[in-house]
Amino acid sequence: MNYRGSHRKLFGNAKAAMMAAIEIYNKPVFQYRDECIVILLLNAWELALKGLLSQKKQSIFYPKKRKQPYRTLSWQDAFTKARPHFPAGLPYSPIQRNLELLGTYRDNTVHFYNAKDFGVVLYALAQTSIKNFRDFLEAAFSLKLEAEINWQLLPLGIKPPIDIVSYISGKSSARMTGAVRQFLSELASAVAELRDAGEDTGRLLTVFNVKLESIKKIGDADVIVGVTKVAGVEGPLTIVRTQDPNKTHPLRQKDIVGQKDVLGKVETLHGNRFTSYMFQAIVWKNDLKNNPQYCWQADEGGLIKYSNDIVTFVKRITASDLEATLTDYRHHLRSKTRAKS
Repeated sequence: MNYRGSHRKLFGNAKAAMMAAIEIYNKPVFQYRDECIVILLLNAWELALKGLLSQKKQSIFYPKKRKQPYRTLSWQDAFTKARPHFPAGLPYSPIQRNLELLGTYRDNTVHFYNAKDFGVVLYALAQTSIKNFRDFLEAAFSLKLEAEINWQLLPLGIKPPIDIVSYISGKSSARMTGAVRQFLSELASAVAELRDAGEDTGRLLTVFNVKLESIKKIGDADVIVGVTKVAGVEGPLTIVRTQDPNKTHPLRQKDIVGQKDVLGKVETLHGNRFTSYMFQAIVWKNDLKNNPQYCWQADEGGLIKYSNDIVTFVKRITASDLEATLTDYRHHLRSKTRAKS
C-alpha cells in the first residue's frame, strides 16, 4: 500500500476543491452557500497539506489499528505534521488560526442559521483563507491558482455589502445569539494572541472591498473593542484548536507512575503503590489512547504522550472501579496470550 499517496493527484484535487468553493460562492442564488464553501475550503487545505507531506515522502495515514480500516490524517493533524515543511515566508500560526475559526463554523453550523448578516464575518475569513491558499500553492509547489480563474466577473448585488468592522463593533451583545458572541470572542482572542506574538493578523482575517483590494487588517481595526466586551469562551460552540503536543501532552508513562504527589503525579492509589500495570489497565479499560484530551500518539516511531488531565482522571477512579478494571485487564491479557498460542 502507498502510505504517501500521489502528491500530484493531491495537488490537483486541492486546486479543484478550492475552485469549486470560489465558484459556489459567486453563484447569484445558492441557499447553502456559506456551509458549502467552508467544507470545500477545509477540504482544499487538507488535500494540499497532504500533498506537501506526500512530496516530502511522509505518510498521510494514521498508524493502522488492528481490525480497523486505514484512516488518512485530518486537516488539523496534517497541518501539524506539515509544520517542518511549511514554506519559508508564510506565517504558520495565523494561517492555522484562520482555518481553526473556519473549522469552528463548519462544526457548529446549526447555531448560525438565524444569525442575521453573520455571513460577512465568514466572507472575510474565507477570502483570507483563499489568499493564504494561493500563496501556499505558489510557495510550496510553484502553482498559480489565479491562472485557473477568469476574474472578469459581473458583480450583481441588490444592496451594498456590509462592512465587517461595523457589523462586529456596531451590534449590541443583546441582539447577538450566544453562538455569535462566542465566535466573535474566539476571533478576538486569536487576534490578540497573534498580535502579542508579533504575527501578521492579515493572514488571520483581512477586510476586502468588492474590488478584492486589501484595505484593512483586522488587527488594526476597532473589532477588538466590539467583541471583548461580550461573553467569553463559554457558549454553545464546540471549539477545537490544533496545538503543539509537546505543550498540551508533556507526560510520558514514566512521568506519571510512581512519582511524588507533590509534583502532581501518582505515587499511590487507594492505599496501594501505583504501578505501570495499573496505569496500563486504566488506559486500556477507558480507551484513553483514542481520546485526544488525554493522549497523543506520534504517527511514526510509536511515541505516546499524555496530558496533565490524565493524572486527574486516574485519581478520580474509585476503589471498586479500579478493582474491576484490573480484573478485566487481566482477562484481556490472558485472551491475547491464548490467541497468539
